Amino acid sequence: MADYSWPDISKRSLIGRKISRLDGPVKVSGEAKYSYDVNRPGMLFGGILRCPHAHARITRLDVSRAKSMPAVKAVRVIQDAGTEIKWEMDEIVSVAATSEAALHDALGAISIDFEVLSHFVNEEQKENAPEVTPGEAQTTGDPDQALADADVVMEGYYG
Repeated sequence: MADYSWPDISKRSLIGRKISRLDGPVKVSGEAKYSYDVNRPGMLFGGILRCPHAHARITRLDVSRAKSMPAVKAVRVIQDAGTEIKWEMDEIVSVAATSEAALHDALGAISIDFEVLSHFVNEEQKENAPEVTPGEAQTTGDPDQALADADVVMEGYYG
């Protein structure tokens, strides 16, 4: 069996030694510039309005107030009224604006209503599961045969 031990510090140039960070002083003083601090001329800020529900149908969507804001340069509806949403945080509308404040105002100006539908979290609630349409999930091969041919099959409840 191999002998594993902690590296000998005398043979290492960095491990176990105090190393001064070159960027330490500017970060602690607040002088450091991060990508978030850069505002290039003509730069736009983008954001997404997302669905807060695990399963819902969009019953009404009105983006006219957001589109009419002078600082808003683009509004794109990704999923319109009548669409069934099957995942929480699924994208509904994207917005581009000239400032972060204008972006948040525009996202807040979007008027949307949902019909919240039942969803399932664990196997016991499977009867509430939304129906998956072809193309969203697919099976290749024969799962039953693959289980029958497997050397080991482990089953359990994980949650």
